[in-house]
Amino acid sequence: MKKKTPIAFALSVVALVLAACGGGGGADADDQATAPTVSDAAATNLATMGGTLISNDPATESFDVLASIGDTWRLTVTKDTGAYTLTPNNSQYGLTAESGTLTRTVSGDFVTYALANKVDLKQDTRTGALTGSMTVGSQSATVSGTPYKVANSSKLAGIYTFMGTTREKVGGSSPEFFAGQMLISTDGATATLCIGGQVDTSGNCIDVDKTDTKTPEKGVIAIAKDTGANGGFYKLSVTGSDNLIHDWGNLLVGNGDLGPVLLIDRFGNGDNGTSSTVRVGNFYAVKSQTLKGSEFNGTWKCGTSNGTATVIASTGKATITNPNENPSTWSEELSYNTVNAWDNSKLTFAGYMTTQMPGEPSSSALILPLSASMAVVENDSTRGIGICAKQ
Repeated sequence: MKKKTPIAFALSVVALVLAACGGGGGADADDQATAPTVSDAAATNLATMGGTLISNDPATESFDVLASIGDTWRLTVTKDTGAYTLTPNNSQYGLTAESGTLTRTVSGDFVTYALANKVDLKQDTRTGALTGSMTVGSQSATVSGTPYKVANSSKLAGIYTFMGTTREKVGGSSPEFFAGQMLISTDGATATLCIGGQVDTSGNCIDVDKTDTKTPEKGVIAIAKDTGANGGFYKLSVTGSDNLIHDWGNLLVGNGDLGPVLLIDRFGNGDNGTSSTVRVGNFYAVKSQTLKGSEFNGTWKCGTSNGTATVIASTGKATITNPNENPSTWSEELSYNTVNAWDNSKLTFAGYMTTQMPGEPSSSALILPLSASMAVVENDSTRGIGICAKQ
């Protein structure tokens, strides 16, 4: 939001493009009166995808954690005492397991986990979504996580809307931002990404922005269940130009009232696995759908490239407060099921939102609601992604 300073919501033109997949608008009173609660909708979705808790011990809880630095971690907490262990998986930094004791506090639908200079996390128990920040060894990261695992990837089949970001592991240079759609095959064995476009059920990319000269980029990624001791997630790999199989990342399965949420830890040697440069980053995806226009309502804390912003949103508008900005409070307009075309016009794309300063089309930002607990937004200045957590 706000172009003058590239905070988390300041978005340059995103040549995503998109198809006419349904209009925006708010949900009417009858829809809201008959809609299931967040907890009920999330429980229905969890059952549909065959999701179960990672931890089988009722005295403990375990999370697969996606770290912004390109790592996947396993966090296990003893509920009564706050004793925890943190086990890195596929760490790009040689991190080793840690343990300690944190403060675990339950308040309504939320659980907070705190340990000075180490752990600052919040879980929405309705969806299970975990968000916040952690420091492990010498590495600090923004994180998101899930307490769930899915045994059969075919349960994840379908089309997803996604946002992603990568950069070079060393120095964080050459950042890239990605958005578009992804198809997980009916057998759950592959994911077909269409960057800058849509995907159909046959895996074909669809170019719908006619205001630019670009075509969607297609990539096919193999999905396989991790069989290690911490196997709550899936391994992702690609076949490189050398015809060898290379790591591409890990896929963690989250839950929500809007459907399955995919948290993807991206790591590997370039886009095709053969480069000597290691790329790291994160992708976030949710089952593609037309938003009703109320999914972002409420109060959110959003990470930005200029500190943390508080966003209070209702259908069609948002008030943003960030003490690091001048002025520190301002208003923006929200539009559901839309994205920006290359020429700053609006295109219809189900599942995305845009927000912009009134009368300033070039200030528009892209938001992807993942659930009632979590959303992600592009950080234009860093070509990264900020996480928004429901308060």
